[in-house]
Amino acid sequence: MAAAMSRIFQAFRISRKLALLSGGFLLVLGASGTAALVFVPASMMPGYGDEVGGHCKTVYQSQFHRGKEKRLIAVIATDDLEPLARVKTGVRIARHLAETLHPDLVIVQVADHRGPTARSELRGQAIGVEIVHAPNPGKSLAVTKPWEARYVDALPTSSGLYFGSRVDLRLTELETINHEIELVEGCDGDVVDEDPKTVADAGHEEAAKPADSGGH
Repeated sequence: MAAAMSRIFQAFRISRKLALLSGGFLLVLGASGTAALVFVPASMMPGYGDEVGGHCKTVYQSQFHRGKEKRLIAVIATDDLEPLARVKTGVRIARHLAETLHPDLVIVQVADHRGPTARSELRGQAIGVEIVHAPNPGKSLAVTKPWEARYVDALPTSSGLYFGSRVDLRLTELETINHEIELVEGCDGDVVDEDPKTVADAGHEEAAKPADSGGH
């Protein structure tokens, strides 16, 4: 961890493999304009004084296909400050999406609720965690493990950006976090502003169901 913390970088850089996956998502979403996001600050949420963190809202969500493989990517905004708290929320949402929509691959990117909301800005320093989940890795050509995750080891700035060293979590660490989650539910602040799109390889789009909302 000490070695990782010494590597300060100015942007959140994902692997080339995940850049390809996420890049397809940005292309899909970029065609339909920008959606507004209204996120209630944590201090205004019921029960804030008793429990802080874990609240989130889906900013964007898209389902698409690569051949016969069904993939889903979601960007969520959260009030979590600590890096591992963001990871836990991202893992929880990845599990929820996998269990309710049954994709072969789920990618969840976690942003801060005070950060940018325009699609073109939801990358780089705006992303504090990226979770990749394949319920059955044998059905996905993108990964060989059920879980992958990386996060920026820093608190978000007042403008919702992340500056710090990047940490890749080991599978054993992710499995421990996964087992600590007692209740798997979607984001408690979900009101998706636009219908997510499902895009097949042929380029045809159709409306997809938004993620079910629920408590944190």
